[in-house]
Amino acid sequence: MEVLFDLQQEIDTLDLNSSNLLVTVGNQRPTLAISVVDDIKTILIKDRQDRISGLGIDLKELPNLRAGDRITVTGRIPRESAPGSWGVALIIEESETRRAEECQLAQQASPKILFALSHLLGSADLNSLVMVQTTRWGAVNPVMDIYVDSILILRDSNNASIEEDPRTLVYSLDTDKNLRLGRYAENSFGTGILTQSGTPVVTISESDGEKNIFLSERGKEWDGVDVNLASLNLLTGNMYQIVAKGQLTGDAPKDARITLMGVPGYSWRGSTSMKNKKEFKLVHTLSYAEVEKWKTVRITTNAWGASVPFYITDIEVKRLGLL
Repeated sequence: MEVLFDLQQEIDTLDLNSSNLLVTVGNQRPTLAISVVDDIKTILIKDRQDRISGLGIDLKELPNLRAGDRITVTGRIPRESAPGSWGVALIIEESETRRAEECQLAQQASPKILFALSHLLGSADLNSLVMVQTTRWGAVNPVMDIYVDSILILRDSNNASIEEDPRTLVYSLDTDKNLRLGRYAENSFGTGILTQSGTPVVTISESDGEKNIFLSERGKEWDGVDVNLASLNLLTGNMYQIVAKGQLTGDAPKDARITLMGVPGYSWRGSTSMKNKKEFKLVHTLSYAEVEKWKTVRITTNAWGASVPFYITDIEVKRLGLL
């Protein structure tokens, strides 16, 4: 493991007033100061006026970075912070998509005050500004002081061989030649890339070269269609986006939602209300960790929409670039 930047090695000679690498960010810029906490020299971010006031790390000042390098930030909040939930985010701005890797720690009788954040840099990140800010949700005090103890930028030989996927369109429902038209009996629908989840009745139709999947006789929230990521040969270190479009055939209960779900883990990654909406579009960008972990993305509903039939009119998986 090669260390490209280590805050603790630089902090004694760092002039925060003139640094181009470490800068303040936000509509109301905070104040930076060197502070000693628990015998560790740390950067104190104080006088914050809103949650986006924070510390920025300008990666353009480190021209030798390359895709596959990792930035890690560790720090703490003041011990005297009131009990409750809080979060600190490591946000990458000015890249193909705005992304945040967040750490939320619930404070109980003995408050946890430490946070640790990490992000694998992609080609679109190398000229970006990385920002340490509080999250937009549930902070006890969104303008609380933040201490940054460590900033490390590391090069791991395991990430040196990351290759960009040459495919722009990885999968499209309309060009899936393995789908046969007609009504599928229970548990018979499956092409390798698309398979059945649960026991709905699946009907495939085609009009003007565009295929539709109709899911009827649904009774469970997991009755849907699985997009099997393993069969798409997604490349580690690449960023992909899945888009699913469709429409309803009738009304849906008030709290019914249609959703993308990552499996294993059963994590909702995109959902929209079904109430009074005849058409839907679900979009999710697969993170580095999700490409590694997820075997399937499921198009289904929550429990309130378990019996609602719906059409899937489009499924696409696209490559967006390196993570």
